[in-house]
Amino acid sequence: MKKLTIYITALFSVLCMCFVVIQSAEATTYIDDDEFYLDETTVPQGKIILGQSGQVLPLQDGPLKDFQNPYFYSFAPDSSSDVLEIDDTGHWKAVRLGKTRLEISVDNSSNRFFDYMRDYMRQHDLEPMPIPNGARPDTVRTKETKEYDIEVVPASSPVYRLYQPDLKVHLYTMDENEYRILGNHGWDQEGQAWTNNNASGTPVYRLYHPGLKVHLYTMDTNEYQVLATRGWNQEGEAYKSSGSTPVYRLYHAGIKKHLYTRDVNEKNVLSTRGWKYEGVAWNVE
Repeated sequence: MKKLTIYITALFSVLCMCFVVIQSAEATTYIDDDEFYLDETTVPQGKIILGQSGQVLPLQDGPLKDFQNPYFYSFAPDSSSDVLEIDDTGHWKAVRLGKTRLEISVDNSSNRFFDYMRDYMRQHDLEPMPIPNGARPDTVRTKETKEYDIEVVPASSPVYRLYQPDLKVHLYTMDENEYRILGNHGWDQEGQAWTNNNASGTPVYRLYHPGLKVHLYTMDTNEYQVLATRGWNQEGEAYKSSGSTPVYRLYHAGIKKHLYTRDVNEKNVLSTRGWKYEGVAWNVE
């Protein structure tokens, strides 16, 4: 009776794929019927570093944890297929700078999927799967697909500084296109301010206030969230704080503007010309 219960439970869990599991704080389990037990922390997504590698894995508390490669990998038709290499076992590597969209699918009706289930039954000393190769009972869901946008970036990138003389504000950006376009729209290009380490560090967030027409940069996630409720637009991660070279923050009460610089001399001179030195904002390489 115990063996029969295990067998029925395994079939219900793996074949039907529709039982409810408890959702944890680490998002290692799901309660949504549409999920297919993928450990999304192992999926390349967002910004990843050139040369970075890993392996896509199923959830280790889910019914596919013993399956060697239950997923199918492809790229969206309108995206590049040579930015990321990925094989049938989920091993991936970022091989070229650029953007792409990775598609990950699980096909419960595929022969490969049923082969894995048969292996699972054998490994756990259960009765062989009573499903002929290629057959699909009505309880098995069809193919499900999830998409992930990926941007492969270099290990480090320059951060550029611009100045708008009419608004008397500085802007800092890693976006070369933004730097170039603003240079043609009244902004003075002041060159590279520092180098950003894309691979590690603490995020520095950028906000913009349309009424004041100023940007603000902060590592404080609470400040980032609170200001979003007070008229500031969240613009995401601007760059990262890492390394040992300090970036100094100054504030001018007259024009109500901040300035950030790693130049000690600039910091010292401006401190005598109406700018209040507010300390180290973050560190850079």
